[in-house]
Amino acid sequence: MCRCFRFCNAFLFLPVIILHSCHIRQNVRFSDTYIKDHRGKFEVYVPEVHELANILIALSSVGQADSNMTDMTTVYYRDVMTHFGPFMHHPIVDTINTHILKPKDARSYWYYYALKMNACGYDFNSENKIVHSGPIQKMGFSNMYDPIRRHEALITDFAEKTDFRAFYSQHKTYYDSLISTYRKFNPIDKMQGWLEKKFGFGYGQYCVYFSPLVGGAHATQKYHNNHFEQTAMFVCRSTPSSKYNRNVNEMNQSRVVFTEIDHNFVNPLSDKHRKSINKVFSDRKLWVDDSAGNLTDTYDNAYAIFNEYMTFALFSLYCLDNFPESDVKTFIPKMEKQMVEKRHFIRFAEFNQQLMTLYNTNKAITIEELYRQILQYSEKNYR
Repeated sequence: MCRCFRFCNAFLFLPVIILHSCHIRQNVRFSDTYIKDHRGKFEVYVPEVHELANILIALSSVGQADSNMTDMTTVYYRDVMTHFGPFMHHPIVDTINTHILKPKDARSYWYYYALKMNACGYDFNSENKIVHSGPIQKMGFSNMYDPIRRHEALITDFAEKTDFRAFYSQHKTYYDSLISTYRKFNPIDKMQGWLEKKFGFGYGQYCVYFSPLVGGAHATQKYHNNHFEQTAMFVCRSTPSSKYNRNVNEMNQSRVVFTEIDHNFVNPLSDKHRKSINKVFSDRKLWVDDSAGNLTDTYDNAYAIFNEYMTFALFSLYCLDNFPESDVKTFIPKMEKQMVEKRHFIRFAEFNQQLMTLYNTNKAITIEELYRQILQYSEKNYR
């Protein structure tokens, strides 16, 4: 399994964490009917049990302190705390507190992702019990067990005692409005089409799962079976700002999901160039700032560092092809500043500008040739 934490954010440029994993092939059963119904579709969900998992995280000790796990700025968050706050010492919350121990802690985040990602494979049955549903038995990363399966009884008990299902139903209109906004500013079909054209291959379906409670902690996972591949992204909601026009808002919002999708394209190509990447990016201090308090140390090899540089820089090329130059010039410095100052990828601005220059010189250039030239540039200037 390959994995990485990533600092990113949909718009507010707060520090966030992200994890990536390679293919999961076990426990996936896509039927022919399922494939026919889902191929080529872009689906966005605020799933019920996933929302329950995020509420449990919001009630946890770390969830009340880590703005990356929990967005504490909204009216919805206040509604959650008012309704569920009296139950923050329920046994399932106490259990979570034994696993999520401190903010921005790698071990804690593994459990956090296991909880919320696996929750997307569950639903409530006619007796209001939490049961597994769907074709994917385990939606989380392979290095962690499924906390939902392990604690089904406790989680069901919490849902019953707090009248969670009524709360969820009362907020359904709000969830639907967030889904509508997300679709408006995240045209995944356009992003997918651009990437498939540039890389020469594609995937079967993209699903987005989000909660209004997620501050910025994102993850992506792929599931493969029966010659069909599904990519799931676990992200935060879209938050357009009145400070910007439609184009800049779309770039601000879609950058999050684009840099989730394009890992599925970048990583396989990077595999072919791993030897060069390991050579050029071997001197870690030239590319990341491992100062105290950030998680760049979880990018523990040259390959992971390069992939973060490349996934974000590719979004700049996508913007060049899809938005007016004036709007791109508004957006790009914001993204570069975030990558350098918030995520501590200290050479990103130079790397990004060079990749944009190479691309603007020849829009017909292949991504593979861009790899070769950007690696040559990086070796010449930073080794």
